[in-house]
Amino acid sequence: MNVVPLRPRQTRHEPLAFAIGARVDLRVGALASGVVRPQSHEAFTFSNLARLLRAARMTWKERGAYTGLTLALPAELQGSLESELLSEAAIEAGCVRTALCFELSEREIVNHGASLAEDLRARGWSVALRGDPDCPLPLSTRARNLYTELVLDAPSGLNPFLGIEGGDRSPLGRRLAAAKAAGLVVTAQSVQNAIEAKMLAIAGFDRGGAPFSEAGLR
Repeated sequence: MNVVPLRPRQTRHEPLAFAIGARVDLRVGALASGVVRPQSHEAFTFSNLARLLRAARMTWKERGAYTGLTLALPAELQGSLESELLSEAAIEAGCVRTALCFELSEREIVNHGASLAEDLRARGWSVALRGDPDCPLPLSTRARNLYTELVLDAPSGLNPFLGIEGGDRSPLGRRLAAAKAAGLVVTAQSVQNAIEAKMLAIAGFDRGGAPFSEAGLR
């Protein structure tokens, strides 16, 4: 009798789409971090997220970058995600706590509470707050201890006195001053050019994103 050995079927995984961009120090122009944005909600299962984060780390290194990464969570999924899944998938991908930050939507924290942020911090991960234009969440002492970074849209008609205590008294100005006083890293979501980068740095922003930030990685 002939015995035909059966080979285990190889499971093929389709590549998970994600975008990865740079954030730079606005004062010296040095690369500060990368931000990973999954392009599909299918990424947020344990195995898929681990594969995505592993691929993002490899992609980042292939670009000659060795700074930490930030995973921007889709706002529409934030209320249903669990810290255990996010943490274990990150560990499976080889991420270390000093080199990965989870970015959460302020609006969703207002809607669903801060339990996800609190649980991630309790597990040792950094958490960034992606600010809402209406600034609905007070930066209380508890919030200042919870978040390590504040990500904001760069305001139009920038006031260089924006982040100075006693200067600009708009909600954004007060928030920026509070964040600086608490020692949070303040990041402009996007920065158009070197002139805007300089103005944002004067106003109190520490980091900025594309398109200005991408110039150094080309």
